[in-house]
Amino acid sequence: MRSPIIPSVALSGSVILCLTAAIACSSQDPQAPASSPNPSQNVEAPPSTSAPSPADTAREQAKEAYVGMWQAMARAGRTSNWKSPELARYATGNALTTITRSLYADHFNHVVTRGTPKNFPQITSVEPPKAPETVMISDCGDSTGTSKVHEESGKQVRGDDPGGRRSIKAEVKKQPDGSWKVSQFAVQGVGTC
Repeated sequence: MRSPIIPSVALSGSVILCLTAAIACSSQDPQAPASSPNPSQNVEAPPSTSAPSPADTAREQAKEAYVGMWQAMARAGRTSNWKSPELARYATGNALTTITRSLYADHFNHVVTRGTPKNFPQITSVEPPKAPETVMISDCGDSTGTSKVHEESGKQVRGDDPGGRRSIKAEVKKQPDGSWKVSQFAVQGVGTC
């Protein structure tokens, strides 16, 4: 998963590092004569940063909603809290219904989830690009280290699928309030990616 790097921040860090190195080198010998500045040397100002495009903003916010959904679901799964208000912060529609029904079934059966899945979301499309409303995500999620256990005994539930890498497709939609939420997702079996 690639993290966005803001060019001006990276450049500023480089400039500070170079200036610090220059100051440290010039202050090593206090007896050395001070050098005069060379007017022919041009100091480049960092390039101005333009505002991110609507598609870039949508990509970032959709990815945050997607990862947030999985993290909220893992937290709610620790106690099978199907009423967790955090779930609705990241999911809506079919996605929220799928999650709450699964957690309710676990709650009813006195089953909780241990562990947290890892996600590696990749944006596959942003539509429409100039005023995004829908972002599609493809993921090769890793459920290794997660399991469903009986709440009282802590013993693993019989028939619980082993963890592993699974292909996940998700649709993230812009909401009327401007937030982004996962509206639907599909998880394939272990070994599908």
